[in-house]
Amino acid sequence: MSDSKRIDEVEQYYQPVSKLDSSTTVLFWAVAIISLLIPYANELDTIAKNILTATFIVLVFIHFIISEILRFYYIPRAEQARRKQLLTDAFGTPLSHDKTSLYYNNAYSPSLKRLAANIMENAYFSKAVASKMLVKRRIIIGIYLSALIFIFALRHDNLNVLIWITQIVFSSEILAAWIKLEVLRNSHENVYDNLHTHFLNEFDESTSVAIANILNNFVNYESAKSASRVKLSSKIFHDLNPQLTKDWKKIRSELNMDE
Repeated sequence: MSDSKRIDEVEQYYQPVSKLDSSTTVLFWAVAIISLLIPYANELDTIAKNILTATFIVLVFIHFIISEILRFYYIPRAEQARRKQLLTDAFGTPLSHDKTSLYYNNAYSPSLKRLAANIMENAYFSKAVASKMLVKRRIIIGIYLSALIFIFALRHDNLNVLIWITQIVFSSEILAAWIKLEVLRNSHENVYDNLHTHFLNEFDESTSVAIANILNNFVNYESAKSASRVKLSSKIFHDLNPQLTKDWKKIRSELNMDE
């Protein structure tokens, strides 16, 4: 996905997603810090204790609302626009007014084969970005849960508080977001591997087996994104893009995708 003279009007749909996603990150840290302070709330005066508890509940509620707005409106809207752009590029038939140029890198003319190449490229870049995101996500989850367990190990009289906070933690997006990202990365990796094998064996796209395989991977790729509703990091994408573009060019050459 070379940035050279690339046009991508679909990116506008991801801008509000990025802003709201940043807001949920700030809220996550605020909630995480307060949740670690709550076990010691009994040592505060009544007013301070009530303010801390009320702030915690309000922030959890706000985090939940923003997460649901992202999940059910902004991310699906952006992914629908991207899906239309994918099919428009693959078959040369405009499905929206959003313009793109040089977003995908392969030499195939509009066809089912170009759709397969586009999906493979998407999956290749997406799995790399998701893998990079998971490095930080795993560390954060590990540190937070370790700190939570350590604090309550020191405060044996807070069993009720422990149960309350545990319910909030496990019902929130903290663990769910991590698991979704793990599943998404694995799904993209499977789609990439399947299509890599497809091009490696040079299947004839006119056969029913090849058509079914391409469409199956298209559905798997899109359904994985739809099920996870995860916004991949634009910053990480741009950081990795130069090297990934070089690697993708090498892969295309090895699979004769530029001929």
